[in-house]
Amino acid sequence: MKNLIPLLIAGAIAINATAAVPAKKPSQRLNLRGDDPSDNRAKVRSTYGIRKNPLRGKHRIDIIDELGGSKKTEAAVKKALDWLTKMQKEDGHWEETQSKVAHTGLAILVYLSYGVTPKDETPQGKALTKALDWLIEQVPESGNMRDGGQMYGQAIGTLALGEAYGITRLEKLRLPLRRATAFLIEAQNPKSGGWRYQPHPSLTHSGDLSVSGWVVMALRSTEMAGLKIPNLILDKTQRFLDRVAAGPNQGKYGYKDSVPNFCMTSVGMYCQQLFGLKPDDKRQIESATYLSLHLPTEKQKNYYYWYYGSLAAFLHGGDVWHDWNKKIVPILLKKQNDDGSWKAEGKRAKREGTHVTTCWAALSLTVYYRYLPMLQGYQRRDLGKGPGTPFGLQPNRPNSERIDLKAKPQPKKK
Repeated sequence: MKNLIPLLIAGAIAINATAAVPAKKPSQRLNLRGDDPSDNRAKVRSTYGIRKNPLRGKHRIDIIDELGGSKKTEAAVKKALDWLTKMQKEDGHWEETQSKVAHTGLAILVYLSYGVTPKDETPQGKALTKALDWLIEQVPESGNMRDGGQMYGQAIGTLALGEAYGITRLEKLRLPLRRATAFLIEAQNPKSGGWRYQPHPSLTHSGDLSVSGWVVMALRSTEMAGLKIPNLILDKTQRFLDRVAAGPNQGKYGYKDSVPNFCMTSVGMYCQQLFGLKPDDKRQIESATYLSLHLPTEKQKNYYYWYYGSLAAFLHGGDVWHDWNKKIVPILLKKQNDDGSWKAEGKRAKREGTHVTTCWAALSLTVYYRYLPMLQGYQRRDLGKGPGTPFGLQPNRPNSERIDLKAKPQPKKK
């Protein structure tokens, strides 16, 4: 298979075995230009919520290793993008198991996560444009874009629209995003604050954290894109998180109640991060401690957990992220098929299929530069084991650079 991202530039260096001079060391820089899926891969693609971030102008190749990525993770995501582009339907959507909207939304997130934009004159850029055009057409005036995936499709589709609008500012995305978000708001259980497979009040269930987690991402994405979300809706959502929380500091989470499991704890922890809870908060430390007891293993066969866990662990930082990343990367690299996809495994395999599994795996491998630690600022840090708080950020290296991403208070007007 033709490898479009050379892993080693050293292959071009001729080595004379009889020469007296030592061979040159291979360059550590990645080739991010040429036939790469994005026309602008040399620069960091940070989430639009911090688009004024000074890190945005920095070269990814200068920070990817210390954030936890590598040439191999980059190549794996590139192969996944090639596979997605090949599997796209002619009209722009993807379809394998239950939901065209959810499948297409997840694929869009992978493209955006890697840094592909509709402006890119590449096969991947064109695939993204087709996908967005298709997704727009699925949003009627009511905003109800549910299909086979029910509220999962609604939430993931809305999230994809929010991410795309926030990054591209394409006006054609604004109205569909507003309509889709309005439907999500109306679908919330007004008493519990949660979401379920069907919108309230079509059923009496108080909601589950799996569906609600995707909705939280969609609402926060919409909000960061510039559309207003009523505070009452967000307050009710946080109360739902409390409803399914357990532990001395409410840092463990259950699916429909407060009986905790590690998968839902990763979802709850990430939701709390989106609401601004910091790594040194007792609740987050309890969540991180719980995840550290359930680090990724091949036997888990749970890409859903690996996806959420990667997001939560990276934003938390410190030893938890170091240990998580050390486990997850070899697993994902080993399990990737030659064509760039990941085979569905475990109890969820039949429902998820290869497409969903591939999207989750690829998104887990783009966490290094797509989901920057926006809640605490980007900090150059040593990912090796060392002194520091057990579940917080590692201390800065001497004379290390810190880029503060937190909004600075505005001076009061006289």
